[in-house]
Amino acid sequence: MLYATRNLEGKISGITDIPSSSAEAIDKNHPDVREFFSSHYEDFSPDSFLDESDIAVARILDDLVDLLVKKNIIMFTELPSAAQKKLLSRRLVRSLIQDDTKNTPETENKTDSSNSFLSDEDKLL
Repeated sequence: MLYATRNLEGKISGITDIPSSSAEAIDKNHPDVREFFSSHYEDFSPDSFLDESDIAVARILDDLVDLLVKKNIIMFTELPSAAQKKLLSRRLVRSLIQDDTKNTPETENKTDSSNSFLSDEDKLL
């Protein structure tokens, strides 16, 4: 079930899956729900929305694996080999992107090893 908050004109101003006293229960197929998403996302369709958000979710999962490894909740080497290779490749490319955005005179000579889940034993295959 979804919960919608409405503005003074009666249009939906926000949608959540958490009930609250200021939100009304609304069916996901209600025309106002589609109108809300259409106004926030051009040519909204559930499939296209999910396709577009997959990239962001992949990065979230990268960060989640990194966090779990840093907290010693999982060991990177316990992941399947194919997953290790993919995560290491993605981490390398993401670090290149971050380096490009951080290459300013103040940060050029600094290194931040806390950003990587790579250890001395890990290698990019």
